Amino acid sequence: MRFLCSVFFLLSSLALTACGDEPSEKTTSKTQSSAASEASQPSTQSQSVSAIQSAGGVTVNILPENPTSTGCLRAVVKGHPGRSAVVWTVNGETVSSGIDTQFCSENYKRNDNVTITVGTNDIGAKATVSIGNSLPRIVSISSTPENIFAGADISVTPVAEDADGDSVDFTYQWLVNGDADPVLTEPTLPGDRFTKGDSIQVLIVPNDFFADGPTYESYAQTVPNSPPQITSVPPQGIASLDYRYQIEVSDPDDSTFTYRLDHAPEGMTIDESSGLIEWSLAEVAPGDYTIAIIAADSDGAETAQEYTLTLGAPQ
Repeated sequence: MRFLCSVFFLLSSLALTACGDEPSEKTTSKTQSSAASEASQPSTQSQSVSAIQSAGGVTVNILPENPTSTGCLRAVVKGHPGRSAVVWTVNGETVSSGIDTQFCSENYKRNDNVTITVGTNDIGAKATVSIGNSLPRIVSISSTPENIFAGADISVTPVAEDADGDSVDFTYQWLVNGDADPVLTEPTLPGDRFTKGDSIQVLIVPNDFFADGPTYESYAQTVPNSPPQITSVPPQGIASLDYRYQIEVSDPDDSTFTYRLDHAPEGMTIDESSGLIEWSLAEVAPGDYTIAIIAADSDGAETAQEYTLTLGAPQ
């Protein structure tokens, strides 16, 4: 038998130490590369693949080439093994024995060594892979406020998944008009860093403290025109027979506005360019008067202010 083994060694250039029913654990190994890689996230750890090819011309590869703790492993067997037996072991312990050439992730985790043995020692093969790190990935992102305008801070909150159960941290990069400012690397983009018409985008990279996951790239959003805001408060006290109210407006996009009265008592006027309201009370009867003001910016965006003015009887 030892003579026959030596002959097979010379013919096949393979190192076989025994001719038995099962492959020996001390058989010399060599590294093989996989012919293809299945859909799986790349691992940051190198794959260890060892294989034994018998004189029978049998080889086995485990795919994907860089496995992680998600999905399934698949064995690709070439040749005709001496028997149909397939044994999967994890860290040296047998987990599955039969004819199944697929082995799924509920049986292994990161850093495990998974080995498949097919056929016999005479006509069979063995391959081993190390399970690498599963990269985290961002599955959703929320932002506030819902509608962005110049001057208002924008904050984003990502949600990530990690198949290994690792904690996930994030790094951020905001893009304004496609330019990455090295200062804008926080979850919140200050409202004073962009103006009307700018394009806003954020890049988010998840990290599980082993490696970075795929970069999440938000869609580019153009900052719309911000409507004006009336910041002044109407006077309620009547100090004379002439009622005056100067409207004040804030708008990060504009400094010129037009004004009109949408609802007002008879005799009340408003200056369309300055927003000054005037009303003579000389012949006005006591009572409640509703006043509605509209302020518009140069793009036609409007804001309204409505209030009730109460006039009492003369003392």
